[in-house]
Amino acid sequence: MRKKYLYEEIYDYIKRILDEPDIQEDDKLPSKRQLSEVFSASPLTVDKAYNLLIDEGAVYAVEKKGYFVGPKIEGFQKTTMTSPLIDMDIKTTPYYDFGTYAVDTAHFPHQTWAKLTRTVLAEQNEQLLNETHPLGLYELRAEIQKHLSVSRGIHVSPDQVIIGSSSTQILNVIIDLLGRDRHYAIEDPSYPQIYHFFQSQNIKMDLIPVEADGLSLEVLKTSQASVVYAVPSHQFPSGAIMTMQKRKDLLAWAYENNNRYVIEDDYDSEFRYEGRPLQSLKGVDRFDRVIYTNTFSKSLAPAFRVAYLVLPIPLMRQFHDVSMYYRCTVPNLEQFVLYKFMNENYFQRHLRRMRKLYLEKLNYMKALTLTIPHLKMKHDGTGLHFLLSFCSIRTEKEIIELLKEKEILVTGLSTYRHLENPLKTVDLLIGYAGLSLEKLKVGYPLILKTITPLIKPCEK
Repeated sequence: MRKKYLYEEIYDYIKRILDEPDIQEDDKLPSKRQLSEVFSASPLTVDKAYNLLIDEGAVYAVEKKGYFVGPKIEGFQKTTMTSPLIDMDIKTTPYYDFGTYAVDTAHFPHQTWAKLTRTVLAEQNEQLLNETHPLGLYELRAEIQKHLSVSRGIHVSPDQVIIGSSSTQILNVIIDLLGRDRHYAIEDPSYPQIYHFFQSQNIKMDLIPVEADGLSLEVLKTSQASVVYAVPSHQFPSGAIMTMQKRKDLLAWAYENNNRYVIEDDYDSEFRYEGRPLQSLKGVDRFDRVIYTNTFSKSLAPAFRVAYLVLPIPLMRQFHDVSMYYRCTVPNLEQFVLYKFMNENYFQRHLRRMRKLYLEKLNYMKALTLTIPHLKMKHDGTGLHFLLSFCSIRTEKEIIELLKEKEILVTGLSTYRHLENPLKTVDLLIGYAGLSLEKLKVGYPLILKTITPLIKPCEK
């Protein structure tokens, strides 16, 4: 079952309010601002949920006054479906959500995006209706190529860039080109969607444990894999950053055999707060063996279903031979607006602003964490999450349940593992991007207050 989009959760929440027996026609419903705070959502997301209910006639809006309950439709009785196998929790969104999937949408430049959308609709009304190139809009690919050249040290042609709608969709393109009969390797722990993608494809797959400085090359070398999927810049979920020496060693592994490739996922690499950014693996690839992938889900928002990959030239030639069978899966309107957003320098301004905001949140949490003995923040210099690591008298699962009772959502690193954990620590993933600073200043101290009595010194 697919995970619900946030606007669908908000829609369901309002529907439950409408179904309450004491709710009457013309009663006032929660405002956009209230729901934005409760769900850590943008006003546009709340607006989308309300518009669906308005279309159904269940809700009506009054300008400058808000939303109200629409006419009750008689003749239908509400029935309740129950299942002995599924225990549904009505409240799906905890108040303090430290999940790693959200970003700060409250500071997204909505007005700028709306202005650019109106411009595109006026200027590109015919092109929007026509099919675009299988690689995606050329102008957008050229802007992505410029961005990669400046920020990641990747110097390629726009014709090597392919635009898709998600990381798994572009991974499907890569697998089609490399072949499903190959032996692949992925990191452990790893992003669940990537693990399940490889598993669902019935592909031969090895799991490579992640060390403090990235995946274990010793284990990779003993595997049968000819392709490895790696996240060098900020590994998810461990947060490990692959050292430059290990990056060179990984490339050396790829160069040993003409049949080997590295798929580099440059997950949330736009956000680095300490020192100079390490050059991407693709940026130091001398023999064109790295397939680079990234998305805009962290730099803009998860709802922007735009991802891209950079193919080595030999695979690009192979793609051109079969490109007639591919269609770009991103709507033209989104591609044109994103092109303008990048071309007119709004994207870089947005990244600079968000780095400043995220660093403010991070510094606040870092100052508090340093006051707690035997508690460590790991891999907090890059990205939008870090590990809170400690030894404890309680298990990781028990601690997560204790936090859940206080309306705090966190996940543990063990959730993402398939191999045995060599460490004895509790490792909590703390995603801080989606919470407002005000909410974070209440929620994070509550985490520390809950776990501090459970922390013990680690055995040497």
